[in-house]
Formats: sequence, C-alpha cells, structure tokens
Amino acid sequence: MKREKRRSVRVPAEHLIAYSCFHHGKNTPFDHSMGKTVNVGEGGLMLYVYKVLQKGTLLDIEIGIGDDIVSAKVEVLRARKKPSNGGGYFTSTRFVFIDHRDYHKMMKYEGIPIVKRAGNLD
Repeated sequence: MKREKRRSVRVPAEHLIAYSCFHHGKNTPFDHSMGKTVNVGEGGLMLYVYKVLQKGTLLDIEIGIGDDIVSAKVEVLRARKKPSNGGGYFTSTRFVFIDHRDYHKMMKYEGIPIVKRAGNLD
C-alpha cells in the first residue's frame, strides 16, 4: 500500500479554471490559459492544464465552484506530463493566498473540514 506524503487529504474535484502566470516579484503576467482542477485539499490544488508550468511559477487563478467564482494565488510545486494520450500536464500547487471567505466556500463545497486559518497561507 502506498504511503500518503501529504499533510492533508485531497478530494477529487473537477472545476473549470482560468489563470494568469507570474514570475516571483513581477506584477505583469507572462501567460494566461485555462484548465480544470483534478483534486482540492486544505493546502492546495492539483490542476490539469495544457501548458507545462515551471516550479515556482505563481498563478492568479479563478475557479468555478458551483454558481460562484473563487479567486486564489497558488505556487506551482511540480508538473508532470499526462501519462496517456493527451497533451496536458498534471500540476501540483500550494495556496499562497486566498481570501478566507473564498477558502471557506471551497472547503465547504468539497466537504473538507477546515483546519488551517485562511488568508495568507504562507
């Protein structure tokens, strides 16, 4: 049995996303695209996107949750090519900042117990 390395559980969750990419310390995005979430957890998201994103890239992301849009800033931790036919990448991220109302809305929608204090999640 594979041992779980994450500090918190992630639940499968498919939501459409739109994002802008930023380099650390820069205020101008260098790319924009779309994708979807694969799973959601207390500390971050797994995304499925069509462009490879480098470790450390910051994303301003908008997530469609039910009838709402949730905004967050996440940092890319790693990306790997989708193993089957398809041109996408699975991209692990961690929350850098999310408004506490958006955080609570997303966790409640997914049925994830809230342990962390939302806001600046560094």
